[in-house]
This record gives sequence, C-alpha cells and structure tokens, in this order.
Amino acid sequence: MHKSPPSGHPESLPQPVPTRARVLFAARSTRFALTVALTATCLCRAPAFAEDSQRPADGATQGQSAEQPGDAPSSTDLSDEVIKDVLSDFQRGFETHNLDKVLSVFDAAAMPGFAQFRDQMVAYFRLHESFNLRYQLLQVTADNGFGTATADIEMDDDPLDTLPTPKRRSTQMRFQIKRTPKGWRITGLRPMEFFGA
Repeated sequence: MHKSPPSGHPESLPQPVPTRARVLFAARSTRFALTVALTATCLCRAPAFAEDSQRPADGATQGQSAEQPGDAPSSTDLSDEVIKDVLSDFQRGFETHNLDKVLSVFDAAAMPGFAQFRDQMVAYFRLHESFNLRYQLLQVTADNGFGTATADIEMDDDPLDTLPTPKRRSTQMRFQIKRTPKGWRITGLRPMEFFGA
C-alpha cells in the first residue's frame, strides 16, 4: 500500500535516466546552436567585406592605380571565397546528414565514375548516424574555367551501432573544380576512398 508523505512535504519522484535519444538530442541541439552562432558571425561581417570592395576606388583618388571593373573576382572567377562556398555546402550536407546536399556540389555529367561515387556515398551515409566535417583550405589554382583546390579534411563520423564509437579521420584532399551554368562544381576528388565504409 502506498504511504502518503507527511503533510507539507512534497513527494519526490524518481528522476528519469538520460537515454541515448536525449544525449543525441542535446548534442544535435548544441551543433545547431553553434551553426546559428557561426552564421550570425559571418553575416555580421558582411558589411566589412562591402567596405573592402570599395577601397580600390578610394586608392585611385590618392594617386594609386585602380583595378578595372572586369578584374574584380566574381562568381565566374575561381577564388578562395568561391571554393569556400562550394566546400561549405559540401560540409553542411555532411553535418545535416543530407546526401542530396553533398551530391549537389558535384557535376555528375563531368565527373568520371560519379555513379560509383554516389553509390559509395549512399552506403557511407547509411552506416553513419552523424558527421562532423572540418576543412582548412590550403591552395587554389585556376585556368580557363577549370581549377583545383587542396584542403586538409578532418571527419568525425558516428556509426549506427548500438554502442557507437566515433572515429576521427583526416587527409589532404584535392578537388577538381569546373565552372558550369549552375556555378562552380566539383568534378573529381582524391582520395575518394576517404569516404569508404
């Protein structure tokens, strides 16, 4: 029979034990908050970039030679910023576990072995619950609508096991890039086996 607590003392209830779902929810909530904070930081710095783009015109008034308008980097010119945009979409696709987002940065028609790479990525995503991908851009070269980018890549992947043990792997990856009507797209990467199951 259940005993009532003495008058004036609330009955204490047993505290639930954190489950894997709650831990994963907390981890994903933290990642989301960090992503929002990083995005807000980037957006706050956008006015600074606008000021930087006006400086060459100011330099011309001080007797320095100004660049011609056609010389400024644009989305048609391959630059560090353009590569970072492509790699950021690649990164976001992994971190949001969105395979379509990852594959959208590739030019399927121009990439040799794309079908095999896509199948490899499908298997890789099915075997892992979450990813945390970081990159450091090292070098960008461009020539006539084509380019290459080299980046250090570090990946933490969390397998879909009952007792997952996250793995951290890193490599130096080389991306082949091509300008397409939809913008710059990846047409190859080495080593492809980095994303093996």
